[in-house]
Amino acid sequence: MDEESLEKLRREREAHAQALTLEMVGDLPFAEVKPPENVLFVCKLNPVTQDEDLHLIFSRFGQILSCEVIRDKRTGDSLQYAFIEFEHQRDCEQAYFKMQGVLIDDHRIHVDFSQSVSCKTFRQLAKSDNV
Repeated sequence: MDEESLEKLRREREAHAQALTLEMVGDLPFAEVKPPENVLFVCKLNPVTQDEDLHLIFSRFGQILSCEVIRDKRTGDSLQYAFIEFEHQRDCEQAYFKMQGVLIDDHRIHVDFSQSVSCKTFRQLAKSDNV
């Protein structure tokens, strides 16, 4: 093996070991669970922006399975970020590239791919024993 291949292998093993450590301390539900590739994380929202507003705006890119502005459990106030789940990954990618920095309700939003697994997704994976 050349030096580059050895370095790549070392990094992969280190990343796997770190994921297992996080799993053991409870920061990751399961080390092997990957975030879905059809879900966008949208932040820097205006507090007045509603689920329905985002659904309408993002639906031009494709079928949306779910769209939720995350709210404070106690007060119900918007935490100014949301998750949008598309039916198809390609629609999610198109929305990612087109919606970055767009103005919604006088706030310039930031769009990224979701880096977390929702409780719903996690429960579905656990039931199907894919983890």
